[in-house]
Amino acid sequence: MPPTNSFRFYNEIIRNNDPDLSDLKVRKLDRSLFFFKLPIMLNFGTGVAIIYFGAGLSFLLAVQRILSRQKGREDRLATVLFVALGIILFSSGNVVREVDQTYPHSIFLLLTSFSTIGPLTLLYTRSLLYPNQALDRDVRLHFIVPGIFLILEIAFFARPISVIIDDLKEFRTARFRHYLAFSFMMTTLLTTGYFLVRYRMLLTVFSVKEIRPQIRFILTLATVTVCAMYSLIFGFMAGWNDLFEIGGMLVTFTVILLFLAPARYPNFFAPLTREVRRKKYEKSLLVGLDLALLELRMDELMREGKLYRDPDLTLHSLADDLEIKPYQLTEFLNEHLQVGFYSYINRFRIDEAVALLSENPEKDILSICYFVGFNSKSSFNDAFRKITGKTPSQLRRTRSEKNTESAKPRIAKSVSL
Repeated sequence: MPPTNSFRFYNEIIRNNDPDLSDLKVRKLDRSLFFFKLPIMLNFGTGVAIIYFGAGLSFLLAVQRILSRQKGREDRLATVLFVALGIILFSSGNVVREVDQTYPHSIFLLLTSFSTIGPLTLLYTRSLLYPNQALDRDVRLHFIVPGIFLILEIAFFARPISVIIDDLKEFRTARFRHYLAFSFMMTTLLTTGYFLVRYRMLLTVFSVKEIRPQIRFILTLATVTVCAMYSLIFGFMAGWNDLFEIGGMLVTFTVILLFLAPARYPNFFAPLTREVRRKKYEKSLLVGLDLALLELRMDELMREGKLYRDPDLTLHSLADDLEIKPYQLTEFLNEHLQVGFYSYINRFRIDEAVALLSENPEKDILSICYFVGFNSKSSFNDAFRKITGKTPSQLRRTRSEKNTESAKPRIAKSVSL
């Protein structure tokens, strides 16, 4: 049996074959034989130890983001991303050690976490580039597939443990032919699509020398992540355990880079953000428009024309009123006002709703909801809570209590007189 130190084992083999080798030559041969030594390292459990280390580091980074005093949108996305990576690594380690064959719930949420990597990395990159730009309503569409997988996973793991174990054992035997393989292959294809979108977005500014280090770093991370994903999926499907472990170690490598990069380069993405905005301005569709006048006209239509009260108001109809193209209005809102269309409209609706709730305490909340332009009470409550931090009924109750408290001194004063 070889020594526990595989590097020493290979060095002994080399020296036995040629005792005259110098230490320098041994080290060179040692490096050249790395890929031959890798399987032995994996057999000694080094690979799975690295995978579990990556899982722990991922969860620790998620906790760090949660405890951070400044919690921006990118921090919240990074928190979820690190949790997903932690679940993937922890589950991968359990698969290598076959823990799932005894405790099947040790790989719960593996598929869901896999399916969130693509959307989360895309949205995280977008938030870094445009920190003040609100995410569109369509952002929910990115998480439809992860939501479906979450429901399916809950249903799968809600069955008796013995049935789950039998299913997982059959999966290890059938591999590609098992029904679970379809879900993982679908996730792989979707994630690949998301990373291709990221590649395309970043390559548009790769020609600028000032930000090439940032671009190379992000592209390296993306490439390593894609290689890790394919190694994990195809390593398991083909029964190549070493390839599966290598995939897990590549994910750990990605997590380590994400941990070390901010410490070395605190403002790493600042030049990238500026350059992407400059490129977008060069290709702007607003050239020739008086942007100050456009903003004034929009404000006039909202505050004086009360255009937001129209429940059927759309981006296209507002663009027609402004006599510009819909894509020009979209760019103006996103790039200059740093807000989405519905966020812009709902701000005026909620402002009037707050005033009506205070001035007309007897007026029904539902009637106020429809009056200011909302189509449903649920969307009204969601927008109201997002902007004010309270529900309409909570705000009305708070205002009513304040009015009551302020009225007491006046009543007491009149009685004393």
